[in-house]
This record gives sequence, C-alpha cells and structure tokens, in this order.
Amino acid sequence: MNRIALRRTAAQSIALGAALVAGLATASDYRNFSIGSGFTPDPQTGTGTTGGARDAAQAFGGQCSGSIDTTPDHVITVTSAVNLKLYTTSTTDSTLVMRGPSGTFCDDDSRGELDAEINAMLRPGRYEVYVGHLGQTGQYTLTLTENVGGTSSGAGDDGSIEAYRDFTLGAGFTPDPQRSRGETGGSRDARSFGKACVGTIDTTPDHRLTVTSALNLKIFVESTTDSTLVVVGPNRTWCDDDSHGDLDAEISGMFAPGQYQIFVGTNGNQNGNYTITLTEQ
Repeated sequence: MNRIALRRTAAQSIALGAALVAGLATASDYRNFSIGSGFTPDPQTGTGTTGGARDAAQAFGGQCSGSIDTTPDHVITVTSAVNLKLYTTSTTDSTLVMRGPSGTFCDDDSRGELDAEINAMLRPGRYEVYVGHLGQTGQYTLTLTENVGGTSSGAGDDGSIEAYRDFTLGAGFTPDPQRSRGETGGSRDARSFGKACVGTIDTTPDHRLTVTSALNLKIFVESTTDSTLVVVGPNRTWCDDDSHGDLDAEISGMFAPGQYQIFVGTNGNQNGNYTITLTEQ
C-alpha cells in the first residue's frame, strides 16, 4: 500500500539500454576500484551484465535477494575510511551485495525504479561487489560516489516533508532532526516479527535506514491514528506501540552500523497519516 513499484515502460528501457551502451566508452566492464576518502575522479563507474547461477540469500543471508554470479563482478580496495554510496542503473530489476571488512550489505530497490543502492561507512580493506537481478538478466552501470557531510532533511522546495524517504545517518549527523511522512498500516500482521510487535504493517518497509557509524538514536511517530513501529536491524528487532504518548510509537537505543528496515503500522481498524522523526540522543 505504501510503496508501489514503478516498473519502466519499454521506451524507458530502450533509452536506458542505449545510454548504457554509449557509456562503455568511459566505464569498463567488470572493472575494479581503488578508493579512499576524497577519491578522484568522483563519481567512478563500471558496467556489466546482472545475475548468475548463485542465490544471494543462500550465499549471504535472508536479507539478500536475487541471482548473482559465483565470483564478484567488481572488487573495491578501500585505502582509507570512506562514506560510500554505491548504486546501479540498469535495464532490469537489479540487486546489490557488497561484502568486506565492514560487513555484508544487501539491497534491492532503494535507488528507485527497481534499482539498488547501498550507503555505508567503509573501513580500509577489500570489498567484493555482486550485481544481481530478480527476474530477467539485464545490463547495468555501477556508480561509486562519496557521501560528504549529512544527508538532506527531505524537505521539498515548498517546505513539505518528503514521503517514504530513506535515511543515511551517523554520529553527529546534520541536519538533526530528520523527518518523513506516509500512511500507517498495511496487510501484514506485525507479529510476524515477534509476539512483542503489534498492529498491521505494510509488506515492504516504509523507510530504510543506513547507519554509517554507531549512534544513540530516537525514532518516533506523530500520527492521526494509533500508530505502531517495527524496526528490523542486523542483529535485533525493535517494536513499540504507545511509548511516545497520545497513542503514538517511539523507539530509542544504540544503533550499530548497518542497514535497518522501518515499518509504521496501525493498531486498530483505521489507517492514518504520520510523520516520523529521527533525532540523535
């Protein structure tokens, strides 16, 4: 209900395919990268064909999806700690897996239009990157760019708050607080994440949170109904109903680096509109 996948039209796919072919002059197939803080040129790109014979979920865990190759498509050598954004532009439903000293990172659709994006603070070392797909094989361009400073507040030009936005945060992030909005609820029973969870939530997360460095974070909801929260992280699931008061939900705690899924639910028969706020404690 909250997120509807926007599948490309045939015309968009043809145009993108042409752009990818044209890009081969400057982006090498299956190239490797050596980067560090302040790397140049920025961005850097590589190209290739998605997928392979390996199931990403079986190889790297249930948080990963798609079919990937048995060997990495790209290797990134990180020479000094860098806050990296890694994303695909493809002619299919692409997925990403990145594995290295800072952990295993997986994504499906965070880039939008069925493409994948990973934002992560990477310490020095060797990282393997796999570009997969769900469904059909396609061509892709992989882009690496440095995340410099904090992410935007999500406010549009008219001052409105962006709906269903994703967040990339680390200790001392700015601006603080950061907000988004959406509609509560969905068709999934929150108890699928444990008996402590209540309410109905969407089948896909309303927001994705990438934590680049450990931080003490407060997440709360202000809504027109009885809201609930579910936050699913690498090693823990948080659930809440009314901790923020006035039937709204709040979760506070220390968040380790990694990727988190946020679901905003409703405890009752009525859905409502909400604003979600993330602030450092």
